[in-house]
Amino acid sequence: MKKLQLNPVFVKTKNVRNFEVMMDALSLADGEGCFGMVYSRAGRGKTRTSQWYAAHNDCVYLRILSIWRTGELDFLKSFCMALNILSPSGRKGPAFADAVDNLMAKPRPVFLDEIEKMPQTFLDLIRDIADSAGIPMVLIGEEELVSYMQRNRRVWSRTFQQLEFKPIEIADIIMYAGESAGLKLPIPVAQMIHKASGGDFRLVKRDIIGLAQTANANQTTTVTEKMAGIVIKSGLSGR
Repeated sequence: MKKLQLNPVFVKTKNVRNFEVMMDALSLADGEGCFGMVYSRAGRGKTRTSQWYAAHNDCVYLRILSIWRTGELDFLKSFCMALNILSPSGRKGPAFADAVDNLMAKPRPVFLDEIEKMPQTFLDLIRDIADSAGIPMVLIGEEELVSYMQRNRRVWSRTFQQLEFKPIEIADIIMYAGESAGLKLPIPVAQMIHKASGGDFRLVKRDIIGLAQTANANQTTTVTEKMAGIVIKSGLSGR
């Protein structure tokens, strides 16, 4: 029997479908600087979904780095690079102007991931970019992102869409196991993985890898509850 391998696949879970609906709604505010917000606890697929959507819809994705906390220029230069401005200015004003000019010439959504790492003043900076260019900014983060944005009234009043990523569902687990590894998961096994992971997609992926290894050792593509129990026990549970 050919050995099972975990293939890099992107599964359209319910969260992904809701994300697409949110982006369709934001597109109705064409030409107006506005915000979308995507939040949840870690491990539910927010980053992967936004990267996938950006890659397939000609959007801009930038993950925020903590080192930028001490200066807006480092952020602006990296933002320009994400816009394919290969030689960004070393001054804040010109770098800001270059970013806005680029987005006005080619309007498209911008995804900023883990924005809550930054001081509140950065929200005013990205609001200025969104307003000046007339484009939607989608901010992505964990639960604290909600209060982080609410503290800035001007940003909050421009937040037209918000989406909480929910725990991965049992049907999503079955689909992911089949598409990524060719594993046939009975519903009781998927329920076990769902409960142990706490809906954390990263933990689901880890367990699917373990199940593929176990299935290879047993030369089968069908997983039993006993096999799943061993794999789950050897890993960490979600909280």
